[in-house]
Amino acid sequence: MVQIEHMYHFLYDNLFPDFRVCHPIGGVPSTNEKITPSDISVYHGGEVFNVTDGRYAYSMFFYDQEPLWTGMVDKYYDYFTRFLEAPSRIWKPFLVTSEKSDQATDLYYFFHGFAALDWFRGYHAMNHHKPVVRACRDYITFNRTITGDRAYRRTFVELLRSRDLLHRGLVSYGVDGMHEDYLAVDGDRISADASASIPLELDRIDRNNDTPNYSAFWHVVTETVFDQPKLHLTEKIFKPIVSKQPFMLLAAPGNLEYLRSYGFRTFDGIIDERYDTMPEGQDRINAVVSQLEWYCALTDKEKTRVQQECEPMVEHNFQHFYGQFREIIADELLHNTKEFFDRIGHDDSRIDYATIRSLLI
Repeated sequence: MVQIEHMYHFLYDNLFPDFRVCHPIGGVPSTNEKITPSDISVYHGGEVFNVTDGRYAYSMFFYDQEPLWTGMVDKYYDYFTRFLEAPSRIWKPFLVTSEKSDQATDLYYFFHGFAALDWFRGYHAMNHHKPVVRACRDYITFNRTITGDRAYRRTFVELLRSRDLLHRGLVSYGVDGMHEDYLAVDGDRISADASASIPLELDRIDRNNDTPNYSAFWHVVTETVFDQPKLHLTEKIFKPIVSKQPFMLLAAPGNLEYLRSYGFRTFDGIIDERYDTMPEGQDRINAVVSQLEWYCALTDKEKTRVQQECEPMVEHNFQHFYGQFREIIADELLHNTKEFFDRIGHDDSRIDYATIRSLLI
């Protein structure tokens, strides 16, 4: 298994030795107006860049940790086209992404799947014996960042408050040293209500990208991408899976089906998962909160029945994550790379795909 901090170097050494492999420093796109060499990590074996022999005529640009935003990618492409002094030595970057969208056209692989397998590897031993039992809280949800493209979480938490559901769960909300002004939603200040159910421990877990093991049943995952038409999931969706919790997902339409395409099971039939097909964000939020409201209103006996119904899916997801999932995303990466090489006419006869696969899994 490859540790995620070594992933780019591993891919350069094994899959793309004939290319420059580049990625934003730390995987996070720069907010600078213009990109500079200090914003990009480059792997090229220490050799002099020379397109005359064709070896480094092309590069692989890994924009795979964050969603693909056109304006941000344009800044990097502008940098690539002026990276070298001589116009004849301009090089073309192929874009490697971790999303499926109209913008992601070169090479896709599930970066966040590999990251989650590395980050959460210890929870297999810790939770392998954990049963799905009634918890002290009905749900848990993390909503630390509530600005920018994740501002929809403010609407979600406000709806939890208006439905009198905050006290039924563990809710983190704007707990990253954010100014209190950000806690106003449509003129109604909710900070007091929300913060009343936020243990400080939740803040620390969320900030460190760690996995919560708190006593709560449903885990409502509020993903990075919500309003844009992208299939894009991060390590967030795997937190309930490794904690043996059933989940509801607030993400862009189609992402539950996207998760199922990797062999995971969701909870349709126990809850109404038609929210995954709703194009309007407010409708998806309303539908998920309605499912929470339904569950919170059940008697203890009825909740026990729901928990028993969820248990086979929860157990399957846990075993699948620590089992076949690794093979699925490794095979997908190698298959997509082979197809990519075929499209651009690159000779991959020197690549040992079997050994690479064994190292990835």
